[in-house]
Amino acid sequence: MLLNTKIQHQNFEPGEFVDIQLRTYDETINCINTFPWEGEREHLRVSLTNPSVTIEKPLNNFLKFALFYNGKFVLHYFNDQHELFTKSFFQKEEAFPFIKNCFDSEVFDVSEFKKEPTFMQHNLVHFVTQDFHYTITPKRVKDYLLNTSGILFAIFAIFLFIILFSGKGALSGAGLAFLIFIYFLFFGGGLNLLVFWNYWRYAKNKILIMSKGDDVFYFGDQQHPKKYDKKDILRVIFYHPNAYRNPLNSFAVVKIEFRDNESIQIPNLFVSEYALQDKLFNCPQVVKSKLKLIKKNG
Repeated sequence: MLLNTKIQHQNFEPGEFVDIQLRTYDETINCINTFPWEGEREHLRVSLTNPSVTIEKPLNNFLKFALFYNGKFVLHYFNDQHELFTKSFFQKEEAFPFIKNCFDSEVFDVSEFKKEPTFMQHNLVHFVTQDFHYTITPKRVKDYLLNTSGILFAIFAIFLFIILFSGKGALSGAGLAFLIFIYFLFFGGGLNLLVFWNYWRYAKNKILIMSKGDDVFYFGDQQHPKKYDKKDILRVIFYHPNAYRNPLNSFAVVKIEFRDNESIQIPNLFVSEYALQDKLFNCPQVVKSKLKLIKKNG
């Protein structure tokens, strides 16, 4: 039987895999035997995203062979019911009969595995291959507006509801217009929309392709993004007005400066600044607590 298998190395982010291909059982065992386990055990922080070889069965059933505590190895089995089972081994060869069972049986036998508590955990992200192409989709715009302006709008809506139903009669058109003006002027609603418009106008036809484990990334026009290398980065500047009471504290721009004096700016409309911080963890980083707007061709 051929099953889809994939590799995960140290410092990969959840859902990041390489060398994804169909393999037989023997080919998978060879992949495990040639993986540089001891080299990747250094500085290991055990989690479900770790140096590993993952076998993917139909209907979102996964068997992941990975590094574990105290020099051991572990098999993680994650099924389509989002149940997680684990079994650890001192020698990797001890796991081979269970991997063989994964290839030979339609239903994987977990009778010798420990069932892990997974309440309120979203473990599927550690097994499913993720797409690290970031563009400005309608869903992304909706989620971004809710994140950056939703609380302000909710506060204003509650305030308006109290006014409308306070028992003093219906609000006139002029009064409603005045309240909306107050919202934009004092609640920060207008500023939020202006900053969002600035970011959207700059980003709408661009694409970002970046993962944590790959030094090569792409940014620019969706049809012809430019190729960059993290090794060429001089520093990364995070512009983020993070004051608690600042109505613009959910907006951020990440400026990447390269050694050849080129720079690019990535608003968090593509992906959160915290995700970018993680993807660029090996690069010198500076945080500036200020709002940054972007020129259209900047």
